[in-house]
Amino acid sequence: MTKSKRQQWKKKKKRRFEAASTLVLGRTRVRRPKTRHLPFAIRYSLLLLLSVVAIGSLWLTLDDRFYIHHANVVGTDRVSPTEVFQASGLPGLHILWARSAEIEAHILAALPPVESARVACKLPAACTITVVERQPEVTWDEDGQLWWIDAEGIIFPASPSFIPPSGEEREGTEEWLVRGPLPRDEDGRLDERVHVALTELWAAGKNMSPLLSYVPEWGLVFTDERGWPVIVGQGPGVAERLRVLEYLAADLEARGLTPQFVDVRFPDAPYYSLTNDW
Repeated sequence: MTKSKRQQWKKKKKRRFEAASTLVLGRTRVRRPKTRHLPFAIRYSLLLLLSVVAIGSLWLTLDDRFYIHHANVVGTDRVSPTEVFQASGLPGLHILWARSAEIEAHILAALPPVESARVACKLPAACTITVVERQPEVTWDEDGQLWWIDAEGIIFPASPSFIPPSGEEREGTEEWLVRGPLPRDEDGRLDERVHVALTELWAAGKNMSPLLSYVPEWGLVFTDERGWPVIVGQGPGVAERLRVLEYLAADLEARGLTPQFVDVRFPDAPYYSLTNDW
């Protein structure tokens, strides 16, 4: 064998060896590890746990004891507990879906006479609703429709069973009744200028009839202790107008005059009439 043939034979032998080595290594790389199975006890425990969770969820969903059918309503006077419960959105609701903040918002939106509401629920389906009602300061008769107005100027319907006393029945009481169109602002509250005038008139402690009138172009009108209709207007400055009224009344009485009405809306230029009704 010549030298060149021996070299070619060695090269062929080397290639066969490398190919065989690659094949063996390739088989070694793709060999998969043995599968390890969880012990039977662990698998059984997991299956049991999943079954318990599924059964519990089904029980919570289907058992009627977890649905709210009544609630303990506390703090109602003019509003009925049934109204509060219905307005809450709780009837028929599952206890797990009872969100206090949402329920409270529903009550306040549906019942303007309610100033605040607090809701507390617990399993299985027990809920307590505590409300604080608005306290009316003034009753407003708008063409037969009665409204209540609280100290903040919030307007809300008077109780259907409420019948405002009138005439002599109101004498000596602190209940005010205003008759006339009800002026509201953009938010549905009592017009701020009228609200301010009512508040200042109340604070003045003026001895007057609790029956008032509201005329859009004039404002508030009341009857004083002398029986004189007095146009006091609206907006701030009621105390000053009442002082002017006393000065004017003293002058008229000293001259033996009885006016048909007195207008003190403009303290610098009070007006009265001996002949015309206001």
